[in-house]
Amino acid sequence: MLYTEQEFADPEFPFKVEIKQGLEVANKLHAHSFFQISYIMKGTCLHRVNGREAVLAKGDLISIPPMSQHQLELLPDKDVELVQIDFMPALLDGSIQSYGDLTHFVHVAFIRPFLDMNDRLLPQLTLTYEGQQRVESIITEIRMELDRREAGYPLVIKAAVQRLLVLTGREYASYADAKQGTGGAAAASRKFFEEAVAYIHSRFREEIKLQDAAARATMSPAYFSTMFKLFKGKSFVEYVNELRLGEAMRLLKETDMGVDGIALETGFNNSTHFYRMFKKTTGLTPAAYRRKG
Repeated sequence: MLYTEQEFADPEFPFKVEIKQGLEVANKLHAHSFFQISYIMKGTCLHRVNGREAVLAKGDLISIPPMSQHQLELLPDKDVELVQIDFMPALLDGSIQSYGDLTHFVHVAFIRPFLDMNDRLLPQLTLTYEGQQRVESIITEIRMELDRREAGYPLVIKAAVQRLLVLTGREYASYADAKQGTGGAAAASRKFFEEAVAYIHSRFREEIKLQDAAARATMSPAYFSTMFKLFKGKSFVEYVNELRLGEAMRLLKETDMGVDGIALETGFNNSTHFYRMFKKTTGLTPAAYRRKG
């Protein structure tokens, strides 16, 4: 079963917060095209992901990246309550993307699900007592806003979820510092990602495919696409077009090359598409841009 971003009815409110108890927690094996984090408020349950299973208890936080199959099951005679937050990368706007703590959150969301240390199933981060208190305080705030639904409540909830992600990142940073090897895996993953970005910069003038860049990041195309959006704040296609248009602007100002030739030189195999993208970005036709320069 696959859940998609269509679960979010309002594009201006690109996330969903749910409080689940007892039977509401249990679900079938599934995946989703968005991020999901869950925090165990009380009790215990069983979590299955990537063919492994682990018992979750109060204070545990799990992160599930897009397209990763997982399942939650109830344990006999055990109660459980959790807060589940589903969100799209749009939730992480430019202001939060620059925070160092977000990088640590990304490691939680993308790397921990695929690491296995000391026979523990990851991604399972047990928050410190202080971390639990702060996270639960934010969750209480979110619940109150959901219950009251006063004017502006979506903005308040969005800000609260962003704070929650930053705190999660800090908790992971402390955990990584205490565990040799985890930081190395995170650094290696980021290194592969940056190599993929460098590949894009070196090949944007040619036909370049998402799957080729993803291969250099050692990720699936869907996984890489989501991570790219998170780190760069724009899609793969938007990023490539931005590089191409930037180079086209340079050539228009610094050379006498014809406009159609510049379109081909910068990777736009279709002149009409080039003209349309250029006008949309600059407000000018290529010829007008050259005369202005």
